[in-house]
Amino acid sequence: MKEKSSNVPIRTLGVRTGSYIAIIVFVVYSCLQIWYQNANYMTNKEVYQMRMSDSHSVAIDRKPTLHPEAKHLHVGKKAMVSSDVPVCSKLGKEILLKGGNAADAAVTVALCIGSVNSASSGIGGGGFILSSLDGKDTISIDAREMAPGKSFTEMYEDNPILATIGGLANGIPGELKGLDTLYKLHGSGNLTWAQLIEPVIKLNREGFEVGLVVQATIDVLLERYLPLFPSVLKNWDFIYNEDGSSKKIGDIIKRPNLANTLEMIANNGSSDIFYDPQGPIVKSLIKVNNLHGGMFVSDDFARYEAIVEKPLSLKINEDIEVFTANGISSGLVLLGGLNLFPKLFSKGDNKPTIVHKMIETMRWMASVRTRLGNGNKHYQEMIDLYTSEDWAEDIVKNKFSNNHTFGWEHYDPLYEMTEPHGTSHFSILDENDNSIGMTTTVNLLFGSLVYDSATGIILNNEMDDFSTKQFNNSFDLQPSKYNLIQPYTRPLSSTAPTVIKNKGKPEVLIGAAGGSRITTAIFQAIVRMYYLDYSLLDSIAFPRFHDQLLPDYIFTEDLGMLSNEFKDLDLVGELNHLGHNFKHTGVETAMNGIRKVNDDIEGVSDYWRKRGESDGY
Repeated sequence: MKEKSSNVPIRTLGVRTGSYIAIIVFVVYSCLQIWYQNANYMTNKEVYQMRMSDSHSVAIDRKPTLHPEAKHLHVGKKAMVSSDVPVCSKLGKEILLKGGNAADAAVTVALCIGSVNSASSGIGGGGFILSSLDGKDTISIDAREMAPGKSFTEMYEDNPILATIGGLANGIPGELKGLDTLYKLHGSGNLTWAQLIEPVIKLNREGFEVGLVVQATIDVLLERYLPLFPSVLKNWDFIYNEDGSSKKIGDIIKRPNLANTLEMIANNGSSDIFYDPQGPIVKSLIKVNNLHGGMFVSDDFARYEAIVEKPLSLKINEDIEVFTANGISSGLVLLGGLNLFPKLFSKGDNKPTIVHKMIETMRWMASVRTRLGNGNKHYQEMIDLYTSEDWAEDIVKNKFSNNHTFGWEHYDPLYEMTEPHGTSHFSILDENDNSIGMTTTVNLLFGSLVYDSATGIILNNEMDDFSTKQFNNSFDLQPSKYNLIQPYTRPLSSTAPTVIKNKGKPEVLIGAAGGSRITTAIFQAIVRMYYLDYSLLDSIAFPRFHDQLLPDYIFTEDLGMLSNEFKDLDLVGELNHLGHNFKHTGVETAMNGIRKVNDDIEGVSDYWRKRGESDGY
């Protein structure tokens, strides 16, 4: 594979003279800072590789367990909120107790998570919402970030670092428009828009206590990126104490500028002021984006709309139906897996065989994903195909073996896919069986590292989720032609917020964070609950694995722990014999879920990986 230069060649951005000078100044200045402050000079390629490792660089003790403590199972009779942040689960529950429904509570919870865990999400990012309102159709809302109008396919070819750090990495944020759309379509009408945002304004003004996850992400920011990009990070006011020291566990973070922005949005009665091309928020975001080499213009915000669609769905049996996100999400990848696995699975399978069949299903899921993207004009045909009996049965009869796995070419991947990161997921079920699943993100840790201190908004680097025309990879597989950058398009997402209904009523709400591993994490949880009789608690705590065809091995959170579950069986030996190879990667995902069991509502947040807790009544 041809080595790429760490300098910015003129030809890359020559056709975009308006942004060229700003980008060059930003990159050259950053490189000079690296040379000045760091004895071990790092190339842009090395910095890019460091950014890609962010998903597992947060230094907290994160690991699955075979024996989860019962205290992390929260049980209610009427309603439940399951999220990454305990205080946000609590605020969501309070909205429900005030007469709000699941859609109302989702506005509060999303804005809360974006305020506290701003490394993962926020109004500078975007996401997908799946909402089921009792008595109305279930809807899928695409609030994914959008490429600015001046974007073009080759903009990162010679410098991929620009897709991850700085203004050129920023997509037009969609989270707030998605929440506003949800509130208008499925809100209860009992609480105003301002009443939903007020608790988060208060949280930002009065402050919240720094926990282990927040401190760990701040440490990464300061230790990894401040020495390299001081010009980008100089205005990050909320991460410091008055004496100049960085925030640690037990300290209080206050975000008054974000509170002011949220108050402006609350008083406006909608998200319109956030997207008003003449408004103060857009002007501020354009200024900071352009300052760091970006190319936002006011029309980019005026053009942004959340996309409302019917969700994708698949019937597992006569009573059970799975609903998941439509559009540029990976909902179809999940449904493809849930369509195939039951046809491979047999109750008489031993445990290594079950794992083998789960892995083989994941490999076909990876193949499905290579066909997704805004550029594929045959999406409905793909839905029909991958949810059909014929597709699954053809694999079972002609392309599956109990005795071995195959090389990656056997699964017919069309293109190489990008490797998204980050994200946060939450689920809400209210007492009237209204349900919400939302997965939201700024992509990599703290997005693009571009922070607008005037508004308190951290901007995403979702542009990195597009494919870039580069050289073929070491397997001679090209980047996806369906996911290339075009003005006003949205990059393919791995998210798949999911609601499973039993006889028309929500029974399981599940979703995950963790880039390309999201769909396989959700797939495993559903398989464990519906085919292997695991509880929700055990399904979320259990060690996960992941196969995406390339690289051609199975990523595992904890192979030793996974093997211990099989006791006297040599799981690794059995699977090695079938041709599977393993690689230990540690924790890469976090999952939150809700399940109705008889008259109880169970909520489990991924305490083991992200210190989340659910809350209900």
